[in-house]
Amino acid sequence: MFPFKSAAANRPPWVLWCTLVAALALAAISVWADTLTLKDGSVLDGDITAEDDSSVSIYLEFAHGTITETRRIDKADIARIVRSTPEQRAAEQTKRDYDALEKYRLDPNTSYRLDYYDTVISNVFREFLAQHPSSIYESNVTDRIDHWVTERDLVATGRMRFHGRWLSAAEGARLAQQERGQQLLQESRRSISQGRFDTAIRQLESALSMSPLPELVSQARPLLSSAFQQEFAVLDRQRQQLGADLSSAQSRVDRAQHAVTAAESSLSQSMNSRPAFGRPAPAGSPRPALGNDTQSFVQNQQAVDAARSTLAVEQANLDQARSQMNVVVQKLAAMQSQATAIGARWGIDLASTRPAAAPSPPPTTTSSPDILVGITTLVRNDWMYLAAGAMVILFLVSRAIRG
Repeated sequence: MFPFKSAAANRPPWVLWCTLVAALALAAISVWADTLTLKDGSVLDGDITAEDDSSVSIYLEFAHGTITETRRIDKADIARIVRSTPEQRAAEQTKRDYDALEKYRLDPNTSYRLDYYDTVISNVFREFLAQHPSSIYESNVTDRIDHWVTERDLVATGRMRFHGRWLSAAEGARLAQQERGQQLLQESRRSISQGRFDTAIRQLESALSMSPLPELVSQARPLLSSAFQQEFAVLDRQRQQLGADLSSAQSRVDRAQHAVTAAESSLSQSMNSRPAFGRPAPAGSPRPALGNDTQSFVQNQQAVDAARSTLAVEQANLDQARSQMNVVVQKLAAMQSQATAIGARWGIDLASTRPAAAPSPPPTTTSSPDILVGITTLVRNDWMYLAAGAMVILFLVSRAIRG
């Protein structure tokens, strides 16, 4: 729409041919300044950075300069060294600096900020001409400056290029915003389909912020409600599943506690029936064999250890389920607060997307079966000693009161 007229088009044909020949001659020169030919036939093109009596260090570049290496080569392995002249080094540096200009190109689809044009024109192109006057690239760089200045002046008048069309800044900004909004809607649909509801909500909020575009807002509102509804449904299903897991885990803990109590009771009985513990067997009862008592005691002790281990595992599972429930409940509460805030901000009723209030997770029960069983065993086995001790304490207390 605004064609640029190349300065090269007005030059005589012989000038263009001379420029082309000079460029081809420069290309015929090695891309690098120095060349090492090794005795094995390989050739290294680069810059010699250091040299002594026994070796040469050469700087190498690969993959258009993206990979660099400084390699030390023994002179015994070198068949020939071709060193560049100062003129060749200067020409090579000019070519490298010119190649660095290739990344600064005008975009045929969009325009830049005004300050970016000024920076590239002054600090890149004109800086190159100042450092390399009368180079074979001078005419090319001058033409590029003309193109950049022409486009820069268009932007300075309030124009912008959008998909290759020069428009007013206001119209271009409106179209760019509309395009960005459609991209956000498309991305949010993809996020919802992938179950990334938090990401979809953020994308849709960005689309809703483009309030001058009512068509975007009308599409974003139902998508936002859908994202919240599906996120709530997922969290609610997790909450219900974890509730069932908690109930099952609590039942297993209760059964494990009963198993510990029963095992410790059996252990206590086996301990009381062993004469080796210093307590005589009941009068008239036959004296059991010592080997059987010991075997029974060991088996009961193993049963107690196994029951306690099972209880510890089930209690850990219960604690883990309770922790997971707390996380889901907190997420639900946060989602409800977010839905309230976003709904108020954009005038959207998101109340219908919320599930019923999440119940609090079951309270943590602190059980100490080992302590309770120990106290029970002590009272059952040594009640006579405890009663005698209690009578002595009461006698001493009564004497103290009378005295």
